[in-house]
Amino acid sequence: MKSSDTSRFIYPLFGTAILMMGGQVMADTVKWSELNGNEQAVLRPFAGDWDDFPEGKQTTLRRWAAKPPTERGRIKQRYTEWKQLSPAQQRKVAAQLQHYKAMPTAKKARIKVWYQWVKTLPLAEQQKLRQVWPDMSDAERKAYMQSLRQRYGGL
Repeated sequence: MKSSDTSRFIYPLFGTAILMMGGQVMADTVKWSELNGNEQAVLRPFAGDWDDFPEGKQTTLRRWAAKPPTERGRIKQRYTEWKQLSPAQQRKVAAQLQHYKAMPTAKKARIKVWYQWVKTLPLAEQQKLRQVWPDMSDAERKAYMQSLRQRYGGL
């Protein structure tokens, strides 16, 4: 067999083997014993089932474990609040999120500035705002905003 004939068979075979091995590596899961100490501590509730989880779920949980404790606490709290919503409320919130994601960047930036400013208001004013805002017309919202600016400054 000439070297060109050998190349014609060997290189495709070698390439296929690399692709197969590469796919296998990408699909491998991580054993519980291979997790670092922090990951094991955070993910302890999943220890018994960990080795049976698919790679995607393991990756998601490992990203979760890598977050700072304060961030994990905030996410847990938000998830608890989400689960307490009725299915209709969840759909409404999901639709609002989709609407927000579709907004132009400049409008999102204005909303973020507004949200940060609201967080500087006294807690009682923030609670009142949450209660009355959803039922207000655009004109009422503008008037209410004007009164808040006069009382607290900003924006």
